[in-house]
Amino acid sequence: MERPVEIELEARRRIYEHVVANPGTHLRAIKDELDMPMGQLEYHLHYLEQRGLLDAKEDRYYKRFYPHEMSATDRRVLAAIRQERPRQIVLVVLQEPGIDHKAIQRELGVGASSLSFYMKDLIEKEVIEKRREGRRSLYHVQDQERVVRLLITYRPSFLDRMVDRFLETWLEVQA
Repeated sequence: MERPVEIELEARRRIYEHVVANPGTHLRAIKDELDMPMGQLEYHLHYLEQRGLLDAKEDRYYKRFYPHEMSATDRRVLAAIRQERPRQIVLVVLQEPGIDHKAIQRELGVGASSLSFYMKDLIEKEVIEKRREGRRSLYHVQDQERVVRLLITYRPSFLDRMVDRFLETWLEVQA
């Protein structure tokens, strides 16, 4: 099978293959993982965007890159779980649907204001939903199947023992 002309150059091919394997990765992470000068990387990323092979999306502090064909929903979820602390929060909520704020704090050893910051972002990205039960706020993952599928699909790109432990348990329960 012939490669598209847009990725015939080795540098472009490496960048493209890296983004396909690690969608939602940001510019500096690509630079570090591919050990490529920033100017060269930016040039080739721009070229791949212009040719419709990759898309970039601004996400608060990062510019994240995705294969063009990836759905907007998958992009939104991956943008959230690419960061370690939000990913940990999502894993805790997946393991214990209906968990409250205090329990998440205890589980992760994170301060209330930091947790609130991350929860607000996860709720805005429609990864987590908050349900009121009396005076308590309980948290659930909105599309559990999608989140787990993305964790399984891109597991090697997370390099996270918490993801590994969660998926081992999850897959055992599903079997």
